[in-house]
Order: sequence, then C-alpha cells, then structure tokens
Amino acid sequence: MPAKKENRQQKEAAKKARAKRAAKVAEDKTFGLKNKNKSKKVQKYVESLKKQDPLLRKKQELAKRKAAEKKALEKARKDASKLLTPSLPRQKVPFGVDPKSILCQYFKLGLCTRGKNCKFSHDMSLMKEKAKTKDSPLSDKDKEKAEKMDDTMDNWDETKLRTVVAKKEKGEHPTTNKVCKYFIQAVEDGKYGWFWTCPNSDPKNGIECKYKHVLPPGFVLKTKEQKKLEKLAAESKSRLTLEEYIERDRQNLPKENLTPVTQETFARWKKDHKKKLVNKKVNTIKKAALTGREIVLKKFQDRFFREEEERAADQGTAVDMSQFRKAIEAIEEKELNGRSVKDYGDGSNAFLAANS
Repeated sequence: MPAKKENRQQKEAAKKARAKRAAKVAEDKTFGLKNKNKSKKVQKYVESLKKQDPLLRKKQELAKRKAAEKKALEKARKDASKLLTPSLPRQKVPFGVDPKSILCQYFKLGLCTRGKNCKFSHDMSLMKEKAKTKDSPLSDKDKEKAEKMDDTMDNWDETKLRTVVAKKEKGEHPTTNKVCKYFIQAVEDGKYGWFWTCPNSDPKNGIECKYKHVLPPGFVLKTKEQKKLEKLAAESKSRLTLEEYIERDRQNLPKENLTPVTQETFARWKKDHKKKLVNKKVNTIKKAALTGREIVLKKFQDRFFREEEERAADQGTAVDMSQFRKAIEAIEEKELNGRSVKDYGDGSNAFLAANS
C-alpha cells in the first residue's frame, strides 16, 4: 500500500506541475491582452492556453512525425511490391501436394497482401526444413544413377554387356534389321555405357535411331589382356625400311623403255637439268625487265623526276622532250592501227644524244 500512495502522490505532483506550467505559458502569451475579463472569446482563448502543455505538445508532434514516417514507409513498400510482383512467376503446386506445405513466395519477400486467405503457408520454418532435405542423403534414384555413372564398360564382361544392352535398348522399335554402325563402334572402342546416346537419335525431339542396337551373332567381347596382346603383335610385325620400300616399288616398274641409271646417264641428266633451270631463270628475268618506253613513262610519272626537270629548267639545263613525246604519240597511233611496235631497248641510252 505505501508504494501505491507514493505513486499517487507523484502523479498528483506531476499534474500540479503541468497545470502550473500551462498557467505560466498562458500568462506569458496573454500578457498585454485587452478585455481578458469581459470578452468571452478572449476568455476561451486563455482557457485553451492553460490546457496546453509544452511537453505534451512536443509528444504530440513527435507522434505525428512518426505516423507520417510510418505512412511513407508503407507507401514505399506498396510501390516496391507493385514493381516486384509482376516479375515473380506464378507459384505452382505439384499434383497431390498440400499448398500449405509450400512457403508463399510473396510472403518470403514481404509482399503478400492476402494474409490468412492465402492458400500457401506463411511459416518461415518451412525454409529450414527445405534446407535440411537438400542436405539429406541421396534418394534411391540418385543412388542408382551414381552407381551407373561409376559402372563403366572397362569393368564388364560379355555377360554384363549383353545384360546392359538388353535393359537399355528395351523400348526401341527399329524399322530395319541392320545393326547400327555407331553402336558397334562404341562397343569395340569401349565407349558404350548406361548413358551412351546414338548420334542417329535425338531424345529431346523424340527421334530414335532406325537401326538395331543389338550385338551381332558370333560377337565376342575382347578382354583387356586380349587387346593388349593384339597391340603387341601389331607392333612386333616387321616394318619395311626406306630402302626396302624403294626396291619394292622399283621391282613393280615396267621392264621396257627404261634408261638404266649409270654414272654417265646421271651426269648427262644432271647437266640437262641445270641447263633447264638456267634457261627458266633467264626467261623469268626477261619477262620481269621493263622496256625503254615503260622506263620513260615511269620516269615521267615520278614526282622526283618532275621536280628535277623543273629545277633543270630554272638552271637552264633542261632537255627538250617535245620531239620525244611526238615519237611516243606516233608509236601509240601505230599500235592503235595494228602495226608493229619498234623496240627501243631498255631505255638506258635514251638521253645520250640530247645531252651530248
């Protein structure tokens, strides 16, 4: 009981302090105000000032500010939900699964507005359970798949191979009795297995190989030792040397109209061969050499020689080329008329007469 009395006294003291503070505020604000005791409006204004408390007003302003901030935050959250909601795909429920056992994807992002009416669960503990199931041991199908991945053809015998072929190719419906060449090649190379796919088939588009995937009659699977022995036997076979290969081809040549290779015939052939090479080289040089006319035209086209001519004209040492140009024009006219062109040589002595 004493504690209650103390609390009551504290509350009364706080109430008196607030009233005193309000009276002081009202007195300060109504200082110099006329007709305090006559006008009813002025008296109401004074009473309203007395009821006001500065601390209470501050609390009210703070509460209003918080409410405005909360409203702005809610508005921003709604705007964000409008932007994010269309990008989320529609949540699907597998056949025979309770929707309440699936966590709502909108609730996970804080965007679900349905509340209790949502058909999906709003229990965040489902995420932890899902994470545990991911870390759980493999299922029977996964175990079987992992075992098949490790079960390669290297460890099979012929009986195991026939068993795998029978199981794997059980649902096939070939349209011919021919055996697929890719299947035989994969078996012989040791590449066949549980997950081998034929190049003629396309499982994604539902296309199957039209040939049979069965072992032909009389097929015998070679063991590792047999393959090793065959490889050693192939390597140990005598191989032909270069001399033996040449001699064998020489024996296959016709025996008639052949020149025997002696020292004299070889020297004659070597001499003729060198002569042919020299003639060929000379012909290429002749074809590549420029005629006198081409040299002169090239000289006129070159900017350096044009500048040289201009410099010579300034110095008074220029050569009069008008007659030479007329001769070239006459040659061009003859060419147009179908006449033969005179050869002026390589053009090295073209300017000797003019400069002498």
